[in-house]
Amino acid sequence: MVTLDLAHLSVREANRRLRELGAAGDDVEILNPDAKHHIGVGLVHPITVKVRGSAGYFCAGLTHGARFEIDSNVGWGVGDNIYDGTVIVGGNAGAVAGVAIRGAEVIIKGNMGSRAGQVMKAGTLLCCGNASFMAGTMMYGGRIVILGRSGERLGEDMTGGEIFVAGGIDSLGTDAVETDISKTETDSILEFLERHKIPFQGHFSKVVNAGAKLRYTTPEPTLRNQPTTVAMAGGFWNAKTQEDIEVKAVTGRYRVRGYGTSRAIPHFNDIAFRRDILPDEGAVSKVNLAMELGSRSGAKPLSLSMPVLIAPMSYGALSRSTKLALGIASRLSRIAENTGEGGMIQEERDEAGQLIFQCLSGRLGWNVRDMQKADAIEIYISQGAKPGLGGQLMASKVTPELASIRGIPPGIDLRSPSRHPDVLGADDLVIKIEEFREATGYAKPISVKLGAGRVKDDIKIAFKDGFDFVELDGLQGSTGAASAEVIEHVGIPTLAAIVEAIDALREVGARKNEMPIVLMGGIKDGVDAAKAIALGAGAVAVGTAALIAGGCISCMRCQAGYCVTGIATQNPEHEKRFRTDVEAHNIHRFLESMRWQLAAIVHGLGKTDVHQLCRDDLVALTPEAAAITGLPYEARS
Repeated sequence: MVTLDLAHLSVREANRRLRELGAAGDDVEILNPDAKHHIGVGLVHPITVKVRGSAGYFCAGLTHGARFEIDSNVGWGVGDNIYDGTVIVGGNAGAVAGVAIRGAEVIIKGNMGSRAGQVMKAGTLLCCGNASFMAGTMMYGGRIVILGRSGERLGEDMTGGEIFVAGGIDSLGTDAVETDISKTETDSILEFLERHKIPFQGHFSKVVNAGAKLRYTTPEPTLRNQPTTVAMAGGFWNAKTQEDIEVKAVTGRYRVRGYGTSRAIPHFNDIAFRRDILPDEGAVSKVNLAMELGSRSGAKPLSLSMPVLIAPMSYGALSRSTKLALGIASRLSRIAENTGEGGMIQEERDEAGQLIFQCLSGRLGWNVRDMQKADAIEIYISQGAKPGLGGQLMASKVTPELASIRGIPPGIDLRSPSRHPDVLGADDLVIKIEEFREATGYAKPISVKLGAGRVKDDIKIAFKDGFDFVELDGLQGSTGAASAEVIEHVGIPTLAAIVEAIDALREVGARKNEMPIVLMGGIKDGVDAAKAIALGAGAVAVGTAALIAGGCISCMRCQAGYCVTGIATQNPEHEKRFRTDVEAHNIHRFLESMRWQLAAIVHGLGKTDVHQLCRDDLVALTPEAAAITGLPYEARS
């Protein structure tokens, strides 16, 4: 057994050595851990690691196959998102022990803090003492065994899995219910305890999901929703307003739909370039559009042929065929694709030249193996169409295959947590970022996706917490499914978002290229992209525009999975209509049109580099746009 002494090594250096020793098959002893964070993070080899003392946050987090034995206590998030392996804690554990585990065994020989086993998918979490409140909250699967008392609100909003309690249940959470336990289940627990040499005498109570809130009780009437353009056609009691009232009269709740806001909101059409531009067919060869994204912290940056990315869209919201087409198009145009919130599929990784892997609050499809395959990592906080909320996916799209990838029960109306279980503030976020850097050997950029709300505060936090870049999504962003009220009435316009973001960077003394802002939310072409960059964005990302280029007809059935073009569906018969190679090249040609538009505008303004665009090149065409951007108002007939 090799010894690593944290009295003389940094955790970063110790973890690097640990990975090397793991690859060689050597077991490791960690001395003087002194409650340091991130011990063992990112280890993917089946060795034993003995921690001689107490460990801090995320000990053994984001690992696969190893066995960790911690002599004393641990901080928050022990065993975070373990794909497989064993963690044995000799003392007590802090909050969210066993958060999001995917198949591991986590044994706490003392007490454990609040929300243990939150969003766990598979495996066993054992607490030999008492649990604090909300153990098993929003768990999707697996087994929690508590030999002491349960704590309050046990199983809050759980959708799958089982909780067994021997010392008494203090209270049950929403949609949790006590049920009978079988002899087979009791024998399985006793075998587990015996295998880990844990003495026990007593009886168990069993808690499972009650099944009352797995799906919306009254489905919306089957109809083809009025497109957003109908609401903009004029008239207070227009057809879309009447449709909303009629549907709510049937369901008695808010509507769930896809796409984006239908309200007329100031956007890039409301600003223009100050001078006339004469297009040049050869502009692409005369202007530098290439850029690197994500080098702030010394990681290997993304190398983009132009300041354009594919916006985050998940496998789940979109079909597998569509995700492959987006990956192919991004590779052909030498930009970057984003997995969105539902995990990585291998075909997408194979097709995309550069792929950003997104981490959602529910940790759906999240694992260290795919992190290490990615070119950049992104923490999802929220998005423009539903700022402050997690993802949503209707039961019609949650197929057995998709459920397996995400680690959730099939056939449920999936609603992800509105916040990350282990991030309750800016200080926690710093520690989470460091965990991701440890898991990837500090080699990959770490970004954050923000829905535009309190933009100034969010951007300042993002900068001070050390993100390499930000994907900022304005109110005009779209979604696969969300409450219509949120889509229409929460957040601020994309135009305002970039202005506030640049102001925030200026206020903390940061250069705009120090932590680039990738702007999203209704970017429809290269002209919008050029205007965004002139306002201070480092790059833009396109979502809806790329889907329309790939055949989307805006049928407004994104959330229901009935997409007739095979894009926003998991129905095999509908997906057959989508021709992956054909649509990949259509999306690629659209991206190339953006390239030419960007180059033509830059060249037409007498510049040689796209990032020479600036506010002085722009004017506002409406009083509202002038007020939002601070640009001079020049009404044009």
